[in-house]
Amino acid sequence: MGQKETIVNLLNTYGTMTQRALAEAIYGDKNHGPNIYAALMGLVNSGAVLRTGSNPSYYSLSGVDIIIPERPVQTKKGYRDVTGDAITNEAMEEAEALVQGTDNYGPENELITRCLQKFPMNTDPDVVAMKVGLIDITNSTHLSQHKSKISMVELANIIAAIPNIDDRIAAGDPEVVNEIARSNGKINLFSFASKYCCYHNRNLYERDDYSILDTVLKEYLPRYFDDVTKGQIQKWQDSFNYKAYNDYITRKLDEYCITVEHRKRKFDHFVWYKNR
Repeated sequence: MGQKETIVNLLNTYGTMTQRALAEAIYGDKNHGPNIYAALMGLVNSGAVLRTGSNPSYYSLSGVDIIIPERPVQTKKGYRDVTGDAITNEAMEEAEALVQGTDNYGPENELITRCLQKFPMNTDPDVVAMKVGLIDITNSTHLSQHKSKISMVELANIIAAIPNIDDRIAAGDPEVVNEIARSNGKINLFSFASKYCCYHNRNLYERDDYSILDTVLKEYLPRYFDDVTKGQIQKWQDSFNYKAYNDYITRKLDEYCITVEHRKRKFDHFVWYKNR
């Protein structure tokens, strides 16, 4: 699908969008606005798309009224207002399609899947080290910033030494996250551990037992749900109580009647894509 067709499909779905919003929907980040300018102007010049305003300009399909949205309310520290985000099965699937359709996260997810399928076991420290590096780079967990506290060699050996690690991850044992997160006792790798287990469980075993915790989720879960605070999430992390965090996500998805396949992974993508 070419850029022009993609832009038309997006405008048909969302009605009115800025160039930046279109670029984000296509590429998954905020840095590709110039990449779609030629295609967008071609549609405008042909009369297929209407343009109004400036700084920013708004675009809509011809024959459709352009509705300029109100600027979203920014909370303290510039956090995005999430009150308009509907947590539904349809929203989960839509966000998942957008994430997988990007030119970075989609192909990287496929790369991770292929690598895990070729090297599924976690008993050889050398193999574990390669997988740690892959997940670290693609998920920006910044393990290299903590080399003074734990080396790649040490972390790989710790993971490879966890008893029955592969059977336990395949079964969704939450305690594996805590064992990786505790590492050598000098650093808390809770976020990385949740991702390491999640990728194996989801991409290798086609299950959905693990919920990822990262900075975006820690900041925005309390904005979606009024029964949890950032402090509570931090307590779960500090006390290595992954089960409590994972069970909380499960309960909220049940409350919102989210029934899509791999719903925990798709909810993570939903929150990340909306608030990245």
